[in-house]
Amino acid sequence: MLIFYTDETGDAGFDLDEHIVTPNLKVGQSHYFSLSGVGIRDSSRRPLAEALLILKRKHFGDTVDGVWGDTEIKGKFITRSMPDTTANLREQRPSGWAAIDSVQKVDALSRDIGLLLDKFRPLIFVISFDKREAIRRNKMVNPVGVAYTYLHQRIALTMEDIHAGEGAIVVADQQSHHERLYRDGVVHEMRDLLGQNLRRKPNYNLVLDKPLWVDTALSTWDREIIQLADIASYTVTIALERGAPPTELGYLWDALRPHFAVHSATGSIVDWGVSAYPRGAKVPDL
Repeated sequence: MLIFYTDETGDAGFDLDEHIVTPNLKVGQSHYFSLSGVGIRDSSRRPLAEALLILKRKHFGDTVDGVWGDTEIKGKFITRSMPDTTANLREQRPSGWAAIDSVQKVDALSRDIGLLLDKFRPLIFVISFDKREAIRRNKMVNPVGVAYTYLHQRIALTMEDIHAGEGAIVVADQQSHHERLYRDGVVHEMRDLLGQNLRRKPNYNLVLDKPLWVDTALSTWDREIIQLADIASYTVTIALERGAPPTELGYLWDALRPHFAVHSATGSIVDWGVSAYPRGAKVPDL
């Protein structure tokens, strides 16, 4: 069985600026809502979590024994540690990140995360909902519903084609809003809508019908692995915003790139390992 750990970057809101004629998002709303799925074998769950804890102790020291959030690894915390970051953004990191105080330490942390990805070789999907493009095309559907639908489609087809029909589950930290969308049927309605024109229907029986939401205060192995899902969704979002993959080491693009799922017909990660909605939304050459 494969376990796909998810996390998101950006917000799912569609608040429009009422002061301009052409519909557009209010200032402060994210351009993209991105949802990642980082898949590992269930047998790798414990060793990967323990390897992440060893990595954090190496780079953060004894602060890893304190409040977990003080040394939580997020893509934005890594990049806020870069030397060209403003003092204001650097101060927005958790207290444990004070240990990462030089470009050498940022690079060392980034390289070790990359080595860990190479060792455990996760299978990565990232779904990005382009909200401005959706407004332009009048396709203002629920970004969370779209993202989970695309993710489940791709996981189900991958499990059937590549993993001989094995099963998969999706694991996420507690998200009351996402849970409510499943409970109210919004996600399943979106699955039906987006599945109407598929040439091949995914076998959803291969994927647990909804995410397993874990309490990160109790699921100590799982919260470590979810950190990798955060990095994946964050870095892909940056690539889409820039129109090109980020080249700075701290974004970990070169480390993530080999692990994105590839389309079986094209050999490309675009529209498979990295997918955008609406269909045809601009995606750079990745």
